[in-house]
Amino acid sequence: MTSQEKGSPTRAVVLGGGGTVGVAWQTGLLTALREAGVDLAAASSIVGTSAGSLVGVLLASGRDVTDALAVLAAAGQKLDFDSLGAGSQHFLDASRQAVFAADPQQALRAIGSAAQEASTALTEVEYLGLLETLDGVAWPAGFRCTAIDAGTGELVVWGPESGVPLLHAVAASCVVPMLFPTVTIDGNRYMDGGIVNHLNAAAAPPSDVLVVVSCLPLEAQDDAADSDRSASTIRADAEVAQLRENTRLVAVDPDFGDLEAPVKMMDPEIAGRAFHIGRRQAACEAAAIRDAWE
Repeated sequence: MTSQEKGSPTRAVVLGGGGTVGVAWQTGLLTALREAGVDLAAASSIVGTSAGSLVGVLLASGRDVTDALAVLAAAGQKLDFDSLGAGSQHFLDASRQAVFAADPQQALRAIGSAAQEASTALTEVEYLGLLETLDGVAWPAGFRCTAIDAGTGELVVWGPESGVPLLHAVAASCVVPMLFPTVTIDGNRYMDGGIVNHLNAAAAPPSDVLVVVSCLPLEAQDDAADSDRSASTIRADAEVAQLRENTRLVAVDPDFGDLEAPVKMMDPEIAGRAFHIGRRQAACEAAAIRDAWE
């Protein structure tokens, strides 16, 4: 008899990457879901990548996820619009370079080398300071986040047992290459966990129910190589399809039809609108998540 048959299904949540706009959208969605009685903080496991790492650690800690908006505001005071736009393009370029390479890990090493040598607007200390709200905070029991080792190109998944400071782990997960400095942990340098796969849903422990919150549209029909969407959607879509075969999976992705296309995911000027889009979508998604959750 499975845990689900016993009446106590194991439940996991995956929160994907998606820049400034993704943080705002996820924050609005999760806030309104909680108001509707669907509190994803009750999951036994929460896995975050990049933007989802910031939102996920707040969710797993039982904190108000809108605290993430203060981090966005702090970043907006340190970085100008042109820098954020360039950072977004660097991420798209890096994603395509790695996803379509004959050897993705070798491509990630090259990206990591360039990221370590890049002259960024913020020093590593200044960048870590953006996440000072996490300084000294203990790892939430079920929280994990992803990053890429800039030296080896390998994906790493950190949890409470890793011994890595929570602030450094989340900061590393969010390092958009060439926009933010790589983060040093135990002598190694790390960068954004979402370059090849913006979800990394397979990093979640096996569960009866999996809720995937993707800041980018899933099951895209257009060619990622020729679009303004991250090529990381290719891996994410395939991963979600495979997980559906053995898991009760509910996927939520954004309805950004009201925003000018292509959506610039690092644009702080549309973050407020993305937050309200997330809140609006919660009303449509709550029933399906509740049915699977309970």
